[in-house]
Amino acid sequence: MKKKIVDLESRFWSGSEVHSGVKLLETFFQFNDLVTTREMLNKIMISAIKKKPVPPQDAAAVFHFYLALRSFVRACFLISWKRNQWASGASPENDSLIKTGNLSVEEYRDPVRVFRKAFKAYRRKEYEAFLSSVVYFSLSDSGCKEEQKMVGPYIYLVKMLEAAYVIVERRVELGKERWLG
Repeated sequence: MKKKIVDLESRFWSGSEVHSGVKLLETFFQFNDLVTTREMLNKIMISAIKKKPVPPQDAAAVFHFYLALRSFVRACFLISWKRNQWASGASPENDSLIKTGNLSVEEYRDPVRVFRKAFKAYRRKEYEAFLSSVVYFSLSDSGCKEEQKMVGPYIYLVKMLEAAYVIVERRVELGKERWLG
């Protein structure tokens, strides 16, 4: 039986082909820091709902961001199927590298739980459709009238960003040779 491979499509935004979910997360956070990513996603979401398109000079940045997020979602999907090697007994109060943000203590300790929960609520294709819709409506002056359908994937996507950042930070902390990704 052939192993089904999900194309991460990283070559379009990073310039290189990445085949590992965890390596793609590292590449993603090399190009985008967590705070800026959340702000950009929030800006796009508000533009899509309020019928106020992003300025034309930002359109290329929005499209580039869309490509990176689509690859990010695919990487999270791949990681959600793997056994969890990023679980930690660490508590967020003692960790100075990251603020947990929207993650609960359990999700902080076991970040892959966030991915599993997210892909249980929505399929990978639904996240990709959400990203396409939100980018489309943020670039046009016709706002999305069904914003309640966009809130769920948006919240899960923010949590996935934070969980992915925890995974990347733990990988850096514990040494890359231990994680073969």
